[in-house]
Amino acid sequence: MNDTRTDRPLKIAVTIDDFVLWDGIPMPEGTTPTDITRSVAKTLNSYDLTGTYGFSHTYRLENEPEQMEAFEAWAEAGHHLGNHTHQHAPLRWMSDEAFRCDFETAQKYIGHLIDAAPSKYFRYPMDMSSGCERRRGEVEKYISDLGYSTAPITSWFSDFAFIMPYFRATALGDKDLQKQVRDLHVSVAVDMLYKHADTAHALFGVDAPLIWLVHGTAICRDTLAPIFDAFLERGVEFISLDEAMKHPVNFSKPPCDESFTNQLQRFALAAGLPKPELEVEQLAEILNLAPIPDLDTITTYEESMLKPLAMRVGAEYDWDWS
Repeated sequence: MNDTRTDRPLKIAVTIDDFVLWDGIPMPEGTTPTDITRSVAKTLNSYDLTGTYGFSHTYRLENEPEQMEAFEAWAEAGHHLGNHTHQHAPLRWMSDEAFRCDFETAQKYIGHLIDAAPSKYFRYPMDMSSGCERRRGEVEKYISDLGYSTAPITSWFSDFAFIMPYFRATALGDKDLQKQVRDLHVSVAVDMLYKHADTAHALFGVDAPLIWLVHGTAICRDTLAPIFDAFLERGVEFISLDEAMKHPVNFSKPPCDESFTNQLQRFALAAGLPKPELEVEQLAEILNLAPIPDLDTITTYEESMLKPLAMRVGAEYDWDWS
């Protein structure tokens, strides 16, 4: 792991996305979104992280109203909710009007829970705000008029890549393989935090507070405590999202970009710096762990989640994983 920054402790605001996971992505047998949400919320509370913001889209509530239990469990545990849209489709796949309607649909489902938070936050699906400054500006004006601020992501570790490998390892019943995936999840989380921190330092000249993302998944449930322990061992300080949002790395806007990147990565691209990301070889290793025929990671995402999503919102499928 990269321990070069332990003499300059980092500050991060933890956020959790999509604890009601995307439609079409399998979960380990006997596991429900509510189970995961309660476990993740309990872990957060055990590290004095009550009041963590969660951003989960609401599409599955259309056909699975029982999933509202997960949203309610999150709030009952003392955490806050933000708006992450209904469909979880990137802005570039939708018209301005359709995107606003999607925001409003999510509001109809969970607005009463969002209103209980001390601050109202919105997060773009995949942190993608399109490649058009005008369109992003119109969305920002719309949500601002409703009392919302955008909560970007300024540190992530491609944890989506671990969901299918962990599912496969669990389905195989291979305890050693499950541990291998969990251990890699923890080490990558640490390494990528420091890669993002180093990029922020290069851009801003200081250790900027980062808004850190992990998704509410089975592997998050099983590794969140070890990740937090590893962070704390390196001097990381947990702060609130409100505090993190006071820094320009989080409240200002980098130039728009169509790519699948977070806010800090877009700042880096605009400055001509390498964006902090997993090496291609390591990403490929993760994606291909615990192989099972017909359960390929990328194929599952594309065929079971992304392509149906594009069809639902009337968009041409044009996803670029690079």
